[in-house]
Amino acid sequence: MRPVRLLLVALLLASSLGAEERSLLVSGIFADSSIVGPVLQYTTGDRATTEYSLALLGWTIDGEMVKHRSARQAFLLSADITPVNAHSSDRIYLNGERAHELEYEAASYRVRTGLRLTPTEHSTTDLRVAALMERVSDLSDGRVVDFWEGPFVGLDVTHTWKMMRSESPLISSFDGVLISARAEVFTGQETWSRLSVRQSAGRRFGKVHLRESLHAMTGKSLNIVNRFVVGGSWDVQGENAIYGSRFGEFRIARGVIASAGADYALGRNWTAGVRASYLRSDVTRTHGFALNATKMRRTYGFNVGVGFPKDQGGDSDPILFLGVIAPLYAKGYN
Repeated sequence: MRPVRLLLVALLLASSLGAEERSLLVSGIFADSSIVGPVLQYTTGDRATTEYSLALLGWTIDGEMVKHRSARQAFLLSADITPVNAHSSDRIYLNGERAHELEYEAASYRVRTGLRLTPTEHSTTDLRVAALMERVSDLSDGRVVDFWEGPFVGLDVTHTWKMMRSESPLISSFDGVLISARAEVFTGQETWSRLSVRQSAGRRFGKVHLRESLHAMTGKSLNIVNRFVVGGSWDVQGENAIYGSRFGEFRIARGVIASAGADYALGRNWTAGVRASYLRSDVTRTHGFALNATKMRRTYGFNVGVGFPKDQGGDSDPILFLGVIAPLYAKGYN
């Protein structure tokens, strides 16, 4: 419960920053057959001057300040702390089954600062320098322990282009196109890097909503700590979702995820849908699909469903999943 206490203290500090023109507090919970994760996010400030955000995402506390220098440039400062179970180190899977012998203890601490450039209303580039410290233990591979012995410094660059006609964040649905690319390079005891490119699109045709996404990943000098952690059956995971899988079930150094889905509006704010994913990576090729239902009720968004994984020779039972998102407090939002 330590992350929860830390976040509550941070929220109290944020509320003392002064009068805000806009504030929003959102809570949520996501669960599947293997894990339950809380979500709590608070944003406050003025889009024209300075914005603040604090979030609890599972075991991670994430805070960010965006100070706008002009309509096209902003200063960024962020920090995230995961005191335990960083990178889902307490849940590792191999061929569809828990591999307890590979699980380890991990904590992660990161600080980033830089600039946000917004040359057009659809295009954004974040240029940040970063400092990173990973604390790992209970690993049988001494080379990995030595790899993370000291701090790392590096660059984190993200470019995003999006064209949105409408969004329904409470049920993770949108009508539009989003493309983003991210490059990370760190040096310390060793030098390592990651590159990812994401694309997603959604379009509504009357009562039918179609969606698709692609996520390509690659990197150098990646190990069990800094590999890409993907998997899970929640729409909120976006391009990282692999329907029919557990959260964080796959750790890959390079690969591609392709997903597609369709929803049909049933009335009374109920929607029924189907999702499918395919993963091709350096560790496995797999696929799965899921059936789900979403419901909007006032300011609440509900998602429930069942995922069906490919039989990997292990535990291939259906995976039940649930998501709930609810704004608890809003000021200055229409």
